[in-house]
Amino acid sequence: MSQTLKRIQICADDFGFDDAVSLGILDGIDRGRLSATSCMVLSPMWARWAPALRERQGMADFGLHLDLNEFASYAQRSLSGWIAAAYRRAIRAEEARHWVAAQLDAYEAAMGAAPRYLDGHQHVHQLPVIRYAVLAELLQRYGRACALRCTVPLSWRGHKAAIIGALGGRALRSKAVKAGVAINRDFAGVYDFAPDADFAALVATWLAKLPDGGLLMTHPGRDGATQTRPDAIRAARVREHAFWMDAASGELLAEACVQLGLCEDWVSA
Repeated sequence: MSQTLKRIQICADDFGFDDAVSLGILDGIDRGRLSATSCMVLSPMWARWAPALRERQGMADFGLHLDLNEFASYAQRSLSGWIAAAYRRAIRAEEARHWVAAQLDAYEAAMGAAPRYLDGHQHVHQLPVIRYAVLAELLQRYGRACALRCTVPLSWRGHKAAIIGALGGRALRSKAVKAGVAINRDFAGVYDFAPDADFAALVATWLAKLPDGGLLMTHPGRDGATQTRPDAIRAARVREHAFWMDAASGELLAEACVQLGLCEDWVSA
């Protein structure tokens, strides 16, 4: 019996981080392996690379990668510091709304269009206070037209994935569903970036279990020096890029009956 085709969004995070990351992601879009990329509009390299995405409108979904802790001028906290501040409600709601609005403004100015979706660098978009600001700003600007990434996996995908999903993912999903904002049905792609990780085997496992309307996060990038800041996962990016560029990744997608999906495949209330 033939398997039913399912549409899975394969999304590369961190577009605009630097030249190597941006070029690696463009390779994946051009190769037909990626159907979305999330943009770091506060990176000093964003203006250099946004035109390349504009040239590829219609080839993939482009979204805002909300950044609080990488290139933002207010990024004095580590990720753990942001998590602690959010759960202590030590972040002012109006200030968070301003951060979201300013990054959406920057995206729109560079792309000449609204983002198709919003997610967060290291998933900060789902944290308390931040998620309220995100949803309020999106609804005011775009109504229900801008989707949101949900980090909650529907099945067990390891302790790291479970922790990420627990740090606000369910609360964000609940609020998005009540507001009628589209979200992905399932989430995969979390692992430890270890040198001995078998990325091809991980992708095969993720694709086998992801349902139609699911999302697979990835971080491909070319090798090379960075123009911005040290990249802790550069080696993993290079390995992921090599996988997506290889013909075997296309064969794997076909064997798993996966078509590249878009936000339009996601569910809403």
